Amino acid sequence: MSKIKTHTTMADIRNAIDQVDERLIQLLAERQRLVERAIEVKKRDGIPARVPQRIEEVIDHVRNLARAHKLDPVMVEAMWTEMVEWFVAYEESALKSN
Repeated sequence: MSKIKTHTTMADIRNAIDQVDERLIQLLAERQRLVERAIEVKKRDGIPARVPQRIEEVIDHVRNLARAHKLDPVMVEAMWTEMVEWFVAYEESALKSN
């Protein structure tokens, strides 16, 4: 976090935000590849796309991570709920197509 204090102009801050956004997109792409692998396993093993207990675990986990990193857990829960719902719909669509 000390590196953040070295950003003293709006241009510096915006550039740093753009770099963080790129890393976030790379991580989301990695997450999607993992979901695609999960789809293959779910097809093979007959597991449904929506597993409510797992969804709860994911949301609880990120809420706790948010608190540990001094990030608003309500915001994180809202973002992750949206993302997880999107990925579940993606899985459901993929599982129906075969």
